[in-house]
Amino acid sequence: MTANIPFNAFVTTNAVGSFNVTSSGLIVGTAYNDPAVRYQLVGGVLATTETLPMPGGVGINTAIPNSANPATAVNGTLGPLITRALNLTQYNANALTGFSVFDQAHAMINSPQSPVPLSASGGFVNYYELGSRARIAVQCSAALTSLVGGTTAPEVSWDFVNQMLVPYTPGYSANTITGAVWASTSGGQITYTVSTDPRTLVYAGDNIIVSGIVNSPTSPNGFNGTFVVVSTSSTTIVVSAPGTSATPFGTYSSAGTVNAAVGGALPVVVKDIDIGNSMVPVYSSATGFWTWNRSGNAAVIEI
Repeated sequence: MTANIPFNAFVTTNAVGSFNVTSSGLIVGTAYNDPAVRYQLVGGVLATTETLPMPGGVGINTAIPNSANPATAVNGTLGPLITRALNLTQYNANALTGFSVFDQAHAMINSPQSPVPLSASGGFVNYYELGSRARIAVQCSAALTSLVGGTTAPEVSWDFVNQMLVPYTPGYSANTITGAVWASTSGGQITYTVSTDPRTLVYAGDNIIVSGIVNSPTSPNGFNGTFVVVSTSSTTIVVSAPGTSATPFGTYSSAGTVNAAVGGALPVVVKDIDIGNSMVPVYSSATGFWTWNRSGNAAVIEI
């Protein structure tokens, strides 16, 4: 007679605290190994104009360094200048051209307080370009769970503020600004005068990105940036801009455009969606640290 231990492999489950009830959890910012595209991995230098370090999984824009401009004067042999993308308009300034990844990013830095690998301005960022057919895990909205079981080629959009894949939203691009005024109304608001009626595309609560405004004097210029819409009219967009005086905003002189911070069809194929079971980089404005949300939402996209 021998001692036996009963064992049924078909009722084995994962350990508590591991990747939920399956082992399919994704890590945002990583690419799937693929011999066909591994040599498409490229790198560049994070611009000095970026105000936040860059992790993987960020939609980026690449630009040729300008040696005549001290703000962009970097060694061009190290690759293009990397900034966060602001729109999906092809060939437009700040248009999305690829996604940053953690793969082979040996120069990224992390710490016990900020465990997400990061690249600071002047540091190196690895990325895959649109059209490379790389498969990358990116953060996604929980609303995309409705796509599970459906086609792998649905129309989706990219949220440039929250850096995540979201359900398709019509694009709102390059409405020309002809005026901007800050007032203390409701704790601080900016009223932008625009050339095209925005009411069918922009609504209260939406994020918009304003760029290219010229002030007199040129600094400070708080009119450029990302803002939350309060209201719209046939000729204006009003956004929240807290402040105690108009000094940080200066005086509008000329130029400027407004784009939606989300919208337009992102040219990707959705390969997988994982809700509540993935690792997502999270930034804390209070501490400046980047940590992992281990119960986040992610999707695998082929770009």
